[in-house]
This record gives sequence, structure tokens and C-alpha cells, in this order.
Amino acid sequence: MQLPHDMAQMDAQELRDLAAALFAQVTQKDHELKHKQLKIDQLTHEMAVLKRWQFGRRSEKLNPAQRSLLEETIDADLEAIERELEALQTERPTRTKSVARRAALPAHLPRRDVPHEPDSTVCSCGCQLERIGEEISERLDYQPGSFEVERHVRGKWVCRHCETLIQAPIPAQIIDKGIPSAGLLAHVLVSKFADHTPLYRLAGILERSEVAVPPSTLGAWVGVCGVELTPLAEAMKADLLKRAVLHADETPVSMLKPGLGHTHKAYIWSYGSTQFDASPLVVYDFTESRGGHHARAFLGGWTGKLVCDDFSGYKALFSRGVTEVGCAAHARRKFEELKDTERSDLASEALLYFGLLYDFEAKARDQSLDAAGRQRWRQQHARPVADHLREWLTRQRMRVPDGSATAKAINYSLGRWQALTRYIDDGDLPIDNNWLENRIRPISIGRKNWLFAGSLRAGQRAAVIMSLIQSAKLNGHEPYRYLKDVLQRLPTQPASRLAELLPHRWKPVPTPTAVPLKA
Repeated sequence: MQLPHDMAQMDAQELRDLAAALFAQVTQKDHELKHKQLKIDQLTHEMAVLKRWQFGRRSEKLNPAQRSLLEETIDADLEAIERELEALQTERPTRTKSVARRAALPAHLPRRDVPHEPDSTVCSCGCQLERIGEEISERLDYQPGSFEVERHVRGKWVCRHCETLIQAPIPAQIIDKGIPSAGLLAHVLVSKFADHTPLYRLAGILERSEVAVPPSTLGAWVGVCGVELTPLAEAMKADLLKRAVLHADETPVSMLKPGLGHTHKAYIWSYGSTQFDASPLVVYDFTESRGGHHARAFLGGWTGKLVCDDFSGYKALFSRGVTEVGCAAHARRKFEELKDTERSDLASEALLYFGLLYDFEAKARDQSLDAAGRQRWRQQHARPVADHLREWLTRQRMRVPDGSATAKAINYSLGRWQALTRYIDDGDLPIDNNWLENRIRPISIGRKNWLFAGSLRAGQRAAVIMSLIQSAKLNGHEPYRYLKDVLQRLPTQPASRLAELLPHRWKPVPTPTAVPLKA
């Protein structure tokens, strides 16, 4: 707030108003400082707990593979916490921890120069600058299938007349003064979160190329990337919640809580646009439980149409304006299980009805119909079949005993009939939730390699990075190329233009020209 130049000319009421405004400003600043200090205290405590677990004897209860996975998680968490603490502090203190002298990058790797020269070599005094030397910094880069070293060459230009020294700056990096290029960081993230390679295995793979990077260092890189990519994932979530129709599903993963020495069941929730959306997105949310409040917290005030299964955690959403859209695949699955386990003729007949409904969807897809066309097609072809199916299920229900597997399969469809057939009258709705279930499949594959998520923070970090990778795939982008470009641009990207880096809006920009060294 800017104070008036002459308070002596102010009357009593103006002085009272000024005092009230200053008091409100001080109160707000005090609240912000207390909130920031509370966050700093929480992060400091979390760091202390992680360090106790990292060096405590309790880690010996884990087998070697589990211990390696936990250690890489702790390394990533610690680095992420340090990055968050630095962002919260007004003045960034000089790190007091000892930093080992960085080893030279392997001499056998090919080098290529990335020149950084001033835009103009004319001094402000009008004289021509003279190049008197250069500074070189090296970064380890990864191109698919090979490693090389980027030599960032900064020419030194001096004016002999006024002794002005000019050097072009090196563009900001995700990890300043670190050895990894954006390409190497992208390779690590894709290896861990798309190819499901634990970092201790990745370290072994790098070593075969005579590139020694310990798992602890890889973990620290992942931790920093997770923090820096979080605003992008949050922007993607905000964009997703503008869609009128969303899918939702959840799958369990094991999570280790430091101090307990064992795992418990956590969940990754998936939220995505539909297969009909021209700009598809999927966003993951990692939580410690399957409670419905997690879905309510993620969706906030969103009141669109939600495609989901019959999980009770979604029920509260439907009482506050969200429209339920059922999953015909889940209803059909009940009869498939009945057919397999009891060789039921009734189940076989029910599956014929469902088969017709899916045949109509396939034909609509083959015709590349728009939403209005799908609605007309479904009303003409799917509606009569759905009505016959409902009448047939109602008759069959009266013939089977309560509590039987057959009764439960029929009850599932009849009890959700309006939600299951809502898609017929709305061309923007899908027939089932399979599109999103296929987005969860990579997580199911990854669980076999992860064994567990090392912490809540690690799970949330994985959700951020997997959201970007899977959404990039949905929009036809190769994940490595996408992440490399994003990690190059993110440090200097204005917050007002962050949306340009979202997977469905991303367009690559030319990278700086690299000059191969002459032999």
C-alpha cells in the first residue's frame, strides 16, 4: 500500500481509514507468514522422519529389492522437500551441506558444442567487442539409444576501450549446475514411469554404457522433476474439469508408511475425458484410502456427467448435481462370470443382448458419426434392444431365487438401468468405462515392478508424472520427446503461458543448434 505524501493534510476520517487499511494489510501479511511458517515446519518434520527412516535400523526388515525401491523413494522425497523449502523461503540460503566435487563426465562419450554468444558484439560505447576466451560447462545428455556430452560454450567478449566484459547466459535448467540435460531427465522419467524400470535397475543399465549415476542421484533428479512438473499437472486438472463428461475409476497399490515397516493399501484414482473428446486427457490422483471423499475433493464443484462403476464412493456426488452414467461392461461382466462359473443358459442369452448393443456401437464408430449422429443411431437401433433386454431381465428375475448369483447379476442391471442406458439419448456419452480402464492398465503393469509406493509423496509424484506421460500418448506425442521439450522450456515459461505446455496444446520448438566437435 502506498502512503499519501502529506498526511498532515488528511482529516480525522481519512486518517482512521488509512489506519484501518494498514492494519488489515499487516494482518493479512501476518497470516501469510504464519501459513508459510506452518508449511515450512511440516516439511522440516517430514524431512526429519525420512532421514530417521533412511538411516534407521528398521530398514533392515526389508529384503534387498524392497530396500532399493524404498531408498530411491526417500532420495526423491528429500530432494523434493528441499526444493519446496527453497521456494517458500524469501531469501534462499546458501546450502550448508557438503557437496562432493563432481566427477568429470566420461571421456569416451562424444561431445557436441552448444554455443551461447551475445546477440550483439558491439559495446554500448560503440566499439567492437573482441572475443578473449570462453567458459565451458558440460551436461550429460541422452538421445534414444546413446549418450553424449553437451558442451555449453559461453564466449567471453570484451571491449578494449571501456573494458566491458559480455557473456551470453546459459538458459535456466530444471536442475541448475547439475549434470543432467533435459533429455537425460526425460529418459529417467520415461524409464521409471512409462517403462516401469526401478531406478536401481536403471543405474545398472547406465553403467553398462560406462555412465556411472548412482540410484540416489537418479532419485534426487526424479524428486526435483516431480516438484517442477506439479504446476503443469494442476493446470491439466483444471482443464479437465471444464469437460462436461468425465470417466472415473480407481485401482489399489501398496504403500509403505515409514516407521511401520509394512505396506497398506492405497489407491490411484483415474479421471479422464471420453473417447469422443478431441483433446483427450487423463489425470491420476494418489490417495491413502478408497474413501469417497477423495473423489469429492478432486472434482470439487464439478457437476457434469460421470461415467463410473457402482462403487459406493461415488454415490454422494450424485446427490449434489453430478449425473451418473453407468458402465455396460460391468453389467455384462456379471453375466460373463455367471456363464463361466455355472454354465448358465440365462447368462448366455443375456450376453446376446449385450453383444447387439456393442455391435451397434462398433458400427457407429465405423461410420465416424458425430454426437448428434450417434444419438439418432442409438435411438433407432440400440433403444429397441435395450427395452427388450429390460423386459426379459424383469421376467427372468421373477423366476430365480433371491440371493442367488443369477439374481445378483440381474439386480445389478435392473438397479442401475437408467444410468446404464443414459448413453442412448446422449451422443456425447460412451457405453462403458473401458476407455479409462485401459488408462489404468499401465499402473497394473507397473505394480509388478514397483512392489509398493514408498510414501504418500512418492505416490503423488508418480501420479503427476504419469498424468503427463499418458496424456501425451493420448494426444499422439512420443513421451520422451514431449517431456524433454517441456523440461527445457518450463524453467523460463511464464505462468500466464503454462497452458502451452499441456499435452493437448503442446507444439515443439526448435532446440538450440549443437555443433559437433571436430576430431
